Amino acid sequence: MRFEATVPDSRGSAVVQLAEELGLSRSQLVDEALALFLKVVLEVRRGRRLVTLDPSSSAPACEIATPTLAALEWTQNPKKLELPAEVLAKMQAMTEAAPAPSPRLRAAARRHNK
Repeated sequence: MRFEATVPDSRGSAVVQLAEELGLSRSQLVDEALALFLKVVLEVRRGRRLVTLDPSSSAPACEIATPTLAALEWTQNPKKLELPAEVLAKMQAMTEAAPAPSPRLRAAARRHNK
């Protein structure tokens, strides 16, 4: 399958350099990266984390995380949020009494939605 992706220039340069160092094509390197990411996602869904190990002690040296992996971890353990009735009433009152958006807020929203 052929697909395209847009990555930052710095990461693109690192991919080209690493592919050359390892003697791989860019497609091979991307395939390796995707295979690793798929495995990591499966492990996170099982409640595990990705870490590197210190070879001399087999102790975790560092945890490897990405925004996607962190989000997956959070969604694996949902917690029920219970708030007192008075807090819910206050939130509802604040929502109902919210001021109209200012011209600056509307302009910022238009810029963001482009």
